[in-house]
Amino acid sequence: EGFKKAAAFAPRVIKQNRGSAGEGIWLCWLDGKDYCANLGDAILDDSDKIKLMEMNDNHTEYHTVGEFIEFCINGPGGAAGEWKSIFPGKYLVGGKEAGGQLVDQRLLPRISEGEVRMLMVKNELFQIIHKKPVEGGFSAVGGINIPTFFKPDAPEYADLKSKFIDHDIPLLMDALDLGDQPLPLIWTGDFIPADGPTPGSTVYIVGEFNCSCVGCSNFGAGCGPGKELSWVSDENYLEGMRLTKLVGEKAIEALEEIKAKLAAAPAARVNTKLPNPPDAKYKFVHVGFTSPGGDAFNTDKDKHGFRYDAVPIANGFIMAGAACDLIQYEPEKHDEMMVTLEAYDGFFVRINPGQLSNPGVPEGAQAKFDGMMREFVKKGKPVWSSPDVQTQMGAKDALVKMNHMDCGLADTYAYYSAEELKEGFKKAAAFAPRVIKQNRGS
Repeated sequence: EGFKKAAAFAPRVIKQNRGSAGEGIWLCWLDGKDYCANLGDAILDDSDKIKLMEMNDNHTEYHTVGEFIEFCINGPGGAAGEWKSIFPGKYLVGGKEAGGQLVDQRLLPRISEGEVRMLMVKNELFQIIHKKPVEGGFSAVGGINIPTFFKPDAPEYADLKSKFIDHDIPLLMDALDLGDQPLPLIWTGDFIPADGPTPGSTVYIVGEFNCSCVGCSNFGAGCGPGKELSWVSDENYLEGMRLTKLVGEKAIEALEEIKAKLAAAPAARVNTKLPNPPDAKYKFVHVGFTSPGGDAFNTDKDKHGFRYDAVPIANGFIMAGAACDLIQYEPEKHDEMMVTLEAYDGFFVRINPGQLSNPGVPEGAQAKFDGMMREFVKKGKPVWSSPDVQTQMGAKDALVKMNHMDCGLADTYAYYSAEELKEGFKKAAAFAPRVIKQNRGS
């Protein structure tokens, strides 16, 4: 019901809640039919035709409304027909509790101009990246964008910065029912330009948050089999350390509620973890995990088995005056791990989504790990980012809960059942082009 109403009104973006590389995110236009003048004036039929573009690779498909809804619910084949997408649909599997959801947002045509990414460290803007899609495309994910980097005080984005940092961020965690939890230490918000209320003006609408495991891309040269931190150029190393030192500072700030002074930078770069200060007031731990299955299941690791940015992040904490250890979570020794981790004041979890559910990992490892982190949160120990923050802030339906904010879009909908999808999408897609996003994938 929801999609049929929304899609009759305007082009849509339908987003699943899993994944971060554009899979399961569909732009949707009516094909051969006009949009209705007002939301709810028309409801699409299953036989109405729509044009779809998936954001992971910008490929285009043409289907009926009924086929698209069937694909979203049960996957390709049968009533859904044949699909070119390499991903299997089935976006509502498991229901809301398991992350099965679709968010329906109005398609903003100026997305072709590119997205504006705000790289945040807690509540401080570190960098602005304008990601322009390659020629003829709409998606700026992964390697199909042309990035331009701006300093946080860039005048081009002064209004966006002011509205997001000063107005929306203080409201964000309460809007997501996370008012008692800290903002993530490293996170991003992606914004899409739209026409403002006056001729020639521009407003920015949030399209997605990423807070699960944002990489420190300056250290990317050290990622991969046989590689390590020493492969990173001095220029990228210094810029990356500027970020990780701020991460350490903000971690201290979260505990003391004041901004800690950054320690003096070491005389020379180091490619291994620094020793912990003997008089450190706080003890942090960087929690990682090496998946069974070798390199194919650990693409974010260096040759030592840790994430490629683990050492610089730990050193950022240490340079801010705290102690920070690197520990690998071992599901087979869960009870022992809990005793070990209990000794720390704060936890920086760097385990990519899905790794604790990979083949060879003990069944239920993700649930046990999440349960342990929630227990630490209950004890007043910060977890960045906690399972609930990752689930609710990173979930696509966060866009619905924020549709009343400056960065939100009022006609953004979430569908948790087949009935909601059928009604809502048909109405929204009849009004304007849509972006349909599932809640899984990256």
